[in-house]
This record gives sequence, structure tokens and C-alpha cells, in this order.
Amino acid sequence: MCRFALRLGPARPIGDLLTAPHGLEVQSYAPRQQQHGNVNVDGTGIAWWPGDGDPTPLRYATLAPPWSDPNLPDLAARLTAGTVLAAVRGATPGIGHGADLVAPFVVGDLAVAHNGWLGGFRTGVAATLLRELPDDLLSGLPAVSDSRVLALLIAAHRRRGADLAAAVELALVDAVVACRAASQPATLNLAVTDGTEAVAVRGSLDLPGNSLWVATGAPGWDGCTVVASEPLDHADPGSATGWTSVPDATLVHVGRTGAVATRPLTLLEEHA
Repeated sequence: MCRFALRLGPARPIGDLLTAPHGLEVQSYAPRQQQHGNVNVDGTGIAWWPGDGDPTPLRYATLAPPWSDPNLPDLAARLTAGTVLAAVRGATPGIGHGADLVAPFVVGDLAVAHNGWLGGFRTGVAATLLRELPDDLLSGLPAVSDSRVLALLIAAHRRRGADLAAAVELALVDAVVACRAASQPATLNLAVTDGTEAVAVRGSLDLPGNSLWVATGAPGWDGCTVVASEPLDHADPGSATGWTSVPDATLVHVGRTGAVATRPLTLLEEHA
């Protein structure tokens, strides 16, 4: 099913989202709140902005879980960045394997991670959504998955003039309309950032919503805003200090200063 974590704030090692007490390394084999599947050992990815002025993030993706990749520990400990999006993958049955299918996905200046799946993707939903993509985005698609297509839809809406939050919600509407037409469910948790601001979503169609948490001022994350599938510390989720559970059908916006704002996914609800 996948787990993701996003951090904005002062520069820190990019691996802190993996190596926190209940970070993504632990969540790869012992997630606490996962709705589907028990492990996420089908790949690890990190996207980050090194602060060199280039708006395009760097990306490291491997088919290994965090604890078995031979290169990741040293890289993740010594490279630093202020904005980082990381994920561990639990592959959806019917969706292929490969590093190109490991989130986060980078499209221009965006990095996108999806914690979920689109029902019926291989039996009609994919064809519907692919028709919504501009030719250049479609031709540059290295591998096809529901999560990768969602990332491209967000980029396409943003190119048409939508701000980041609107682009995310419009892409989710595309997915919901396609899945509804095919009588298929979907789980739609997303984390998206351009390195300066971020949007995360907790939402689903005809299924229980996956968990999503936000931390501002949590112990060990001084000056950072963190959004994650599960709290990254030792505490039980319900008592994790500094962490707040995001309600279902909610969009979270993290601004350039780290300020957090939430709002209902009204546009998505109208089409669900």
C-alpha cells in the first residue's frame, strides 16, 4: 500500500524521514495503520532540493527496502536539504515492479508520492486517464502505474494555470470520475511539493481512508513541518506528541513559512 513522509524546514540529513524511531524504514516492515497489506518492501525513494538554485529535485529510487540498500545509508546521512519527500512501496497487485515505479515521482519541479491505488486501473481506468495527458507528458512516461499517472495529471493541471492545491484536487477529480464510471473504488492519499510549499491529501472513494498525520513542533523536528502516513516517533499514534491526525476528505497545505492550513475536499466530494 505504501507509506510516505514529507518534511519542510531547515536543512537536515535527507535520511531522517527513514531513520526516525518509527520512520519509513520501520514502516516498511511494521506499519501501524496500514489499511491494505502488511509490509512495504518493494522499493524506497527520496526526492529533495539541495539548495543549489535548481528548481528540479534530485531523486534516488531503489527496488530495495531501506534496510537492505547498500548505498542509501551513507547517502541519506550525509546529503542535506530543507524539503524532502520520501516513500516506501508496497506494490499493488497487477502493477509492475521497477525503480521507475517507486515514489516519489519527479515531474518538472514537482515531487509526488501516492499512498493508495485506483481500482480497475488495468481494465479501463488507465486508458481514460491517459487521454487527459498532454502528448509531451505522456511520451515521457517511463513506466505506467496509477500513482505515476496521478503525478502527471497534477503536473498537467498546474501547467494549465492551477495553483498547487487546485492542481492536486483537479487530478483527484479526474481519478474519481474515471473510477466511478468503471464502478471501482480508489484510495487517494497524496503528498506533493515543489520544494517551497506542499500539499497533502487524505481521501478515498468507497473505501476507508488511509491515515495521514501532520506535525508542527514535534520533539526532534525543531523548526520543521512534517506530513506522514504515520507519526515518525515511538509513541502510539493516538498519543504521539506534536502530531495531529488529519480527518478524512481533507486537503493540507503547508506554506513557504511552514504554516499549515486545512480544508475539506469539497470539489472531490461533489464528484464522488
